Amino acid sequence: MSLDDPDNIFDKDDTLDYLIYKECEKEARSQQEGKGGRDGCLGLLLLLAVPVGLLVTYCQMFFKS
Repeated sequence: MSLDDPDNIFDKDDTLDYLIYKECEKEARSQQEGKGGRDGCLGLLLLLAVPVGLLVTYCQMFFKS
């Protein structure tokens, strides 16, 4: 690379490039950790399924023809 063609994204400011790089790293890391967050959603759905199942069973017994 020549001096006329810098490797920086924004002019010649190395600090700004470093801050943007760190911010992109942080977002990528949080997205990777977010993949495990779906387990919490599945657990919540299973937790809600139990009371709904009990309510359906109770209604079938109560309104049995």
